[in-house]
Amino acid sequence: MRWTLPVLSASLLVGLAGAVWADDPPNPLIDPPDPFADPLVDPPDPFASPDPLVDPPDPFASPDPLVDPPDPFADPAPVDSATAGASFDLDAVDPLPPAPPLEFHGRANGTLAITRQGESVELLEDNAFELSSVDLYLSYFPTRWIGALGEAELESDLGEGERKLEVEVELLVLELRPLLSDRLRIRFGREPVPFGLERRYYAPPRNELANRPAAFRRVFPGTYSDTGAYVWWTEPVGFLGGEVELELGISKGLTGPDREDRPKQFRKDTNSAPQYSGRLGWTVFDLDPQRKGAGPGEAALPTAIKLSLGGSFLTGEYDRDEKRRVTFWGADAELFVGGLRLRAEAIWSRVEPLASGARMREGIGVYALAAYHWKLERFLLEEVFVAFRYGKADRDERTREVLDVERYHVGVGWIPYPGVLFKAGYEWAHGPGDPGRVIYLELGYSF
Repeated sequence: MRWTLPVLSASLLVGLAGAVWADDPPNPLIDPPDPFADPLVDPPDPFASPDPLVDPPDPFASPDPLVDPPDPFADPAPVDSATAGASFDLDAVDPLPPAPPLEFHGRANGTLAITRQGESVELLEDNAFELSSVDLYLSYFPTRWIGALGEAELESDLGEGERKLEVEVELLVLELRPLLSDRLRIRFGREPVPFGLERRYYAPPRNELANRPAAFRRVFPGTYSDTGAYVWWTEPVGFLGGEVELELGISKGLTGPDREDRPKQFRKDTNSAPQYSGRLGWTVFDLDPQRKGAGPGEAALPTAIKLSLGGSFLTGEYDRDEKRRVTFWGADAELFVGGLRLRAEAIWSRVEPLASGARMREGIGVYALAAYHWKLERFLLEEVFVAFRYGKADRDERTREVLDVERYHVGVGWIPYPGVLFKAGYEWAHGPGDPGRVIYLELGYSF
C-alpha cells in the first residue's frame, strides 16, 4: 500500500500532461515520421500547407508540362504596361486619329460701325449693319494620304472704294500626305499664299476684334489667294515640345505693286513670271500640363505656355514685261500663357517704280495684340475675353499719304454658347483719311 499512492499520483500527472499537450504537433526530433508508413493507409492531409521554414519551395523548379499541362480554357491574365515590360508603354502610344472622311463647316458674320463718316480701312458704312462674310468650308479625305479641301466665301469686296458682296474661292486644293500624317502636306490648287501669322487669325471666330490690322489691308493684302503648288512641313525639335515649321509656295504671279484691298486687277495674272512665298516658323517651347503623356516637369506647371517665332517673304514681278519687282518681308511672334495671348507682326514692302528714274517705294506695317480669355463653361457664359491692339500702316515712309493710319483698338467678346459670338469694340485712329473714333458691334455664328 505504501507504493500504491505514489504510483497513482505519477499516473495522474502523466495523464494530465497528456491531456494538455494532446493538440501540439509532434516534435520531428523526438518522434520522426515513419519512412515506411503506407500513404494509402495514412494519406497526407490534402488541406495542409507546407511549412516554408521546414520545407521551402525549390526556386529553380519548373512545372512539368507533361505531368501538369496548363489549362487551355483558363482566362489569361490581363496584360498592361507593367506586365509587358518597361520597353513598351501603351499609354505612350498616341497615333494620329483617323480623320473624318467628310467635314462641312460654315460661318456668318455681320458688323455695325458707328462713326461720323464711313470707316476707311474696312470700308464700312456709317450706322449700317452689314453682312461681313458668309463662309462655307468642305474637306474630303477618303484615305489618310490624299484628299481635297474647298472654301467659298460670300465676302464684302473692298475694291474700288466700296463694299459689295461677291463670291470668292479662297481655297480649292488637292492635298497629299506622303507620310500618312499631318507632318508633311503637299497641295495643288488655289489657297492663301503662306505669308505671316495673321492669316490664321483673321476669321471672326478666331479674331478677338471686329476688324483686321491695317497692316494687312494697306501694306500686304491680307489673305491673298493664288493658284500654284504649296508645301507645309513640320518637324519636332528639342525636348520642350519645340517644333520647326516650313511653308513654301510657288504660284502664278503678281499683277500690281500695291495689292491694296484686293482690287479686281489682282484676281488674274498679267505675266508669266512665277511668284514665290513662304514662312519659316520655330516653336521654341510648347508645354501643357494637361497634355497626355506630359513629363514630370511639364505636369508640374501651373498652366500651359507656348512661344513661337517666324519670318516670311513674298516676291514676284508685277508688270506685263516682268521687269518691275515687288517684295514683302515679315516677322512675327506669339506667346500663350494660360488665357493670355500676345501676338505681334511687322511687314516691310519694297516696290520698284513703273516709271524709269523714279525712286524705290518702301513701306512698313506693324501691329501688336494682347488678349485674355476666360473659359467659364457655364450657362450662357461659355467664354469671355478682352483685347487691345495697336496698329500702323505706311505704304511709303518718305511720303505722307491719305491711306497712312495709326490705330488703337480695345474690345470685349462674349460666347454664350459654342458657335455664337458677340463682340463690341472702340477704336481711335490718327490719319489723313480716318474718322478718328469708331464703335464696332459684331454678331457671328459658326458651325
